[in-house]
Amino acid sequence: MTLNETLKVLEALASGCSPTTGEMLEKESVLHERSVIRALQIAIDTLKKGDDLQGHSVHIESEEIHAAMRLFEGQQQKPTANRLISFFLASRNFRNYHITKHPLYGKYQNDYQKGQLLDFLNAFFEANGLSKSGSTREEIKEIAFFQGEVFNRLSESALAQLKEKVEALGVLKTEGLSESVLASRKKYPRAYESWTEKEKRLLERALQYTNDLELLTQCFQRGKGSILAMASQLLPQAEQPNPEEKSASF
Repeated sequence: MTLNETLKVLEALASGCSPTTGEMLEKESVLHERSVIRALQIAIDTLKKGDDLQGHSVHIESEEIHAAMRLFEGQQQKPTANRLISFFLASRNFRNYHITKHPLYGKYQNDYQKGQLLDFLNAFFEANGLSKSGSTREEIKEIAFFQGEVFNRLSESALAQLKEKVEALGVLKTEGLSESVLASRKKYPRAYESWTEKEKRLLERALQYTNDLELLTQCFQRGKGSILAMASQLLPQAEQPNPEEKSASF
């Protein structure tokens, strides 16, 4: 039995209902005693708090997310995080037969809650170079900045400074990681880590001196998709380097 299923049973009992049929239990039932109701509520609150402290990590393979996204795209719908959440939790809002009959539809309705999936999918989108509206990586790759001739005006000293600053940021998400995340981090140690304002400023600075995507993935320890997605937000506001400035510094 999952944690969500356990909570549903306890909440039903605390309400004086049968967790199986939903019917109200007889008033003479022990479940109507104030001390029992209070004990059940304490158990519910404790489980929920424990769930928050542990993060109750979401484990959905990237292949399943991409399959769901392709499903929505095939139905001419943007695969936004909210749509994916409704899909995995079997929302009744869907009337499309191709969506509701898909084998992944409602697969996680007894495992996760909306807030958990929202945090997970937002991180997944960011790490995989997807916009909040569900734009594909190929759409983001159309950034003109990365389409021209590759250039790099960062000196060895500047590169060393940049890598040192990124390394100093550390990694916060280390507990309860899925197999797909662990696999990604073997190549990119900062994969699936949220972008901080400090890291964004470092990337913004670096983009003034290079469009070498391979080099940027090495410096920021992230995949190309994540770099491209963040660069698409930063490039319009990035300042041009001062031609008299001999080398970048971080």
